[in-house]
Amino acid sequence: MNLFDTLKKNEDEEIDENGEVKQNIRHITQYNNKVQSNDIENKEENKKLYIKSENNEDTYEKYRKLRNEIEKHNKAYYDEDAPLISDAEYDKLIRELKALEEGNPELKEIYNRESASGDAVTPTEKIGGTVSEKFSKVTHKVPMLSLSNTYNISEIEDFDQRARKIIVLDKKLEYILELKLDGLSISLIYEKGVLKQGITRGDGQVGEDVTENIREIKSIPKRLKQPVNIEVRGEVVLPISNFNKVNQEREEAGEDVFANPRNAAAGTIRQLDSSIVKERGLDCYLYYLVNPENFGVKTHEESINYIESLGFKTTKIFEKYSDFKKLELAIDKWHTEREKLDYETDGLVIKVNDFSYYNELGYTTKSPRWAIAYKFPAEQVKTKLYDITLQVGRTGVITPVAELEAVNLSGSVVKRASLHNFDEIRRKDIKIGDNVIIEKAAEIIPQVVNVVFDDRNGSEKNIEIPVECPVCDTKLIKEEGQVALKCPNPLCPEKVKREIEYFVSRDAMNITGLGEKIVEKFIELKKIETVVDIYSLKNYKEELEGLEKMGKKSVENLLNSIEESKNREYNKVLYALGIPFVGKFNANLLTKNFRSIDILKEKSIEELTQIKGIGEKASVAVYEYLKNENNWKKILKLKEIGLKFEYDSAEEKEIEDNPIKGKNFLATGKLEKYKREEIKDIILAKGGNYISGVSKNLDFLIAGEKAGSKLEKAEKLGVRILSEVEFEKEFL
Repeated sequence: MNLFDTLKKNEDEEIDENGEVKQNIRHITQYNNKVQSNDIENKEENKKLYIKSENNEDTYEKYRKLRNEIEKHNKAYYDEDAPLISDAEYDKLIRELKALEEGNPELKEIYNRESASGDAVTPTEKIGGTVSEKFSKVTHKVPMLSLSNTYNISEIEDFDQRARKIIVLDKKLEYILELKLDGLSISLIYEKGVLKQGITRGDGQVGEDVTENIREIKSIPKRLKQPVNIEVRGEVVLPISNFNKVNQEREEAGEDVFANPRNAAAGTIRQLDSSIVKERGLDCYLYYLVNPENFGVKTHEESINYIESLGFKTTKIFEKYSDFKKLELAIDKWHTEREKLDYETDGLVIKVNDFSYYNELGYTTKSPRWAIAYKFPAEQVKTKLYDITLQVGRTGVITPVAELEAVNLSGSVVKRASLHNFDEIRRKDIKIGDNVIIEKAAEIIPQVVNVVFDDRNGSEKNIEIPVECPVCDTKLIKEEGQVALKCPNPLCPEKVKREIEYFVSRDAMNITGLGEKIVEKFIELKKIETVVDIYSLKNYKEELEGLEKMGKKSVENLLNSIEESKNREYNKVLYALGIPFVGKFNANLLTKNFRSIDILKEKSIEELTQIKGIGEKASVAVYEYLKNENNWKKILKLKEIGLKFEYDSAEEKEIEDNPIKGKNFLATGKLEKYKREEIKDIILAKGGNYISGVSKNLDFLIAGEKAGSKLEKAEKLGVRILSEVEFEKEFL
């Protein structure tokens, strides 16, 4: 029996808590007991009779409101990638709706007849959201179901007992425990080993064709190691480290920030501009093989190993259990262990390992009966918001910050939380003096979830929208189409400080020793007004030596680092300017296509957008930045100082002649001389490729101490292993 047959068989069947099969009768039992009429024309009258005779008007109104509320949240979560409530709050609403439907089965039919849409699918049965009109629709050959979930470990034991009763099994079942990634579900289809299509879950039956965007994710192989026809499913995620960078950039640009990495990943995949996908650095982990019997695979464990052998990326975190005591201990362990990961997880998945039981266990309309998700309850705490402070960002964006009564959350003391912008404050109706609920987004970023309105006593104060910059008193502006307020003053001390921090960072000019206190002091003394003045610090050597924690050696190292920064490549200098939407990727594209800043300055927005990979927002930002008189004066001064604003042909020749060019490298283990990112920068600068994992495509693995599994895999594949010394000797 295939999946479609099983779904059809199970559509009119339901398993109760005792494991008994009962018929899921579609007609309304209570309704028919009261009204013995089959006349369709009388249905509306019968509805009224039912409500009146049963005194169920309040129940029906509660059901109607609850269902409408859930549909609103479904639209925000699935279609707009902008959730209004937490997963735990949403699941609570679904459980409440399910309880109403089970106790009053007539409510669904009454609501569906009344509804203008005539949608007969209740949210308790619906999978995912609607399919966007922006992309082509694709019908899944095998439906993409969702998992039923629980927040209670005891319900996992109930799940086990039901499963064993259905398949009449006396012995213990073997389960696989996996991390539940919080991202966007994706299905990948390959023909003869070549990637042909990437499809979102959609509503479970029909998804969106996002193939072009999927191709921009490095961890998704374009060609498999074997020429097989195959469909695999998994999760597209945005690593937490990249999520923080994306949100910082959006906040500084005055755009709405993403609520969490899941929504950022979903929003990115649904971009019409595929270059944005590449720039944000999405990742993809696979965990499900469709039709495993076609490949001689008999267990979930075997399927993961097979998927890996083809070149797919998995979490490599799955554990096998048949003892529930050990399973519970593992769940407890992952409550804390997950915080060490660079991707967001919202729970664990428990799957029956043996595929031979799957058809027998079957499916509900929405979920398989051979798997269940245990969701980690989001740790939330209540605290008081006693004030609002304002932060000025590098681009002048004003960010309101909640000053909180100190409270312990997920193992750390939280005193502050970003409120992002004043539209967000208005939407959540936050006031000074409110008791608020906070939690950590992506397990690290404190955020205000909602206000405890029942705690209000009338003493709370409205948060006023500022008119002037809190640092320099310049009148704030709000650009068209943006949500954020901005300080337009280019000499605002706080903006200057932030610009300098960005300018000297490792990925930019890489100037070491220029700490926040030094910058603040010299801004205060009017020695620094823009990044240009960094190169005049050599004139204040004695003053530098007199600063706290600064000595002759520290000052000497700082001044040497400043001087050395004049040798940074054109792409790093362009990145260091801090133009909105110009990260490292876009800076590389722009400098390779326009060989000097002078050429780049003359290009129109239309000409910039013609470069594959450069989106409209980045094009507008570059154009406006370079046309700004103050910005161009700053660039001219930096050119006079000696910074590189054109592509060096000598460097290009060096790349051509360098043995690194075109080769694939990866570093692993504890390195002594270099940081991992430094190695990566060297390789990329010399025309090499730095890849994320060990495969047959890897040419060299630079291995330090405790290299672990990557070293073992590289040795098995015959990849050449280099020490740091060998790498230097051969390539540098």
